[in-house]
Amino acid sequence: MSPNLLSSFWERMGLEDGHREVCVRAVQKLYPGHMVKEFGEQGYCSFTLRISRFEGEASASNRSDGSASTSSVSVSKVEVTFVVQIRPEQHALDFTIAHAVSQTYGPYTPKVRKLDCNLPGRLQAFEMDMIPGIPLSRCHSRSTNPSPSSWTKQVNLVQSFATFIALAWPSPSNNAQTTRHSRADSPINEIPNLLSACTGNVGANIIPKLNKLSLRLPDDALRTRAAETRDKLLKVKNHPIVLNHGDLIASNMLVDEDTWQITGLVDWAEAEWLPFGTCLYGLEFLLGYIDATCTSTSDSASDSETTTGHKPVWRYYFDAPRLRELFWARLCDEAPGMKDRMEDVLLARDLGVLLWYGYAWDEGAIDRVVNEKADAVEVECLRTFLGVGKYAEVL
Repeated sequence: MSPNLLSSFWERMGLEDGHREVCVRAVQKLYPGHMVKEFGEQGYCSFTLRISRFEGEASASNRSDGSASTSSVSVSKVEVTFVVQIRPEQHALDFTIAHAVSQTYGPYTPKVRKLDCNLPGRLQAFEMDMIPGIPLSRCHSRSTNPSPSSWTKQVNLVQSFATFIALAWPSPSNNAQTTRHSRADSPINEIPNLLSACTGNVGANIIPKLNKLSLRLPDDALRTRAAETRDKLLKVKNHPIVLNHGDLIASNMLVDEDTWQITGLVDWAEAEWLPFGTCLYGLEFLLGYIDATCTSTSDSASDSETTTGHKPVWRYYFDAPRLRELFWARLCDEAPGMKDRMEDVLLARDLGVLLWYGYAWDEGAIDRVVNEKADAVEVECLRTFLGVGKYAEVL
């Protein structure tokens, strides 16, 4: 479900480029004496600004429009204080979900409040805490054999990811999710049994989505896996339904630049109540990367094949098996009782892979099943992450 970011936020949302300046000025008026700057990395459904205040030999002076002037400021340090995210109405943040996210994952998530701001095009503005760290995508290795010095960082990364995931597992000291658990005495053949608490855009349609994948995925192995996942899911009697991050990829994971410990996760707009483990597809992004430069090995490919003949390939790090073991060991240690439900957790993990990579993004309309020609990256991730066909021995 990777979105296309070639177009601007304003173009994607049917707005005018001039609305950008209007929005920036409106935000500047809310934060006099602060610097307002665009983030270098933007999401698909939002426009994000960083709000900073100056600390130095002189304070920033204000223009008549309320924005900060930097021309006369001698700055020794810039302290980032807030993030402001501008979102269209159809992608507005759900504050019930935002509160539940904060209750479940605590310091890994930003606190959110809506701003009283007059913006064009029915846009809305939200203020968020600035979580320390850099996106994992900035420091992630693009080599299957990272330097020996990075081993400790990779261990920190997978183990801190396990600590984050474990926060959603119900325990005596963590009962935030207990109201979302399915009843242990519910009949197996009652379809709403496990999934009735999954009420989001994805969760409310899990079975229909798996049905569609079982008919339309590009090969027999994938179609069979989708059908098997559906059938097994309908037989699960009881499994925690918890808040899952909706897009658990490297650019949404923040890490300490020196240690690679996960410091937080951003972009919770698509978070949903789903079976515990649904977002475990995110682990694969800590164990490897997509190589889009590999030349196709199909029979029709020639030695002089151009970029259009390149086939994306998922590449795991050489130490991926050991890192995977360390992840599961930490997760089982920090989520008491989970080890006894491992089969259901792995089933939920497969469900997440199928739902997130079985459907194309298509400008936010997530209803088209992926195919080999238009969605080569997603199909490669499906086959590799599910270990089907020639990938059966990868996992």
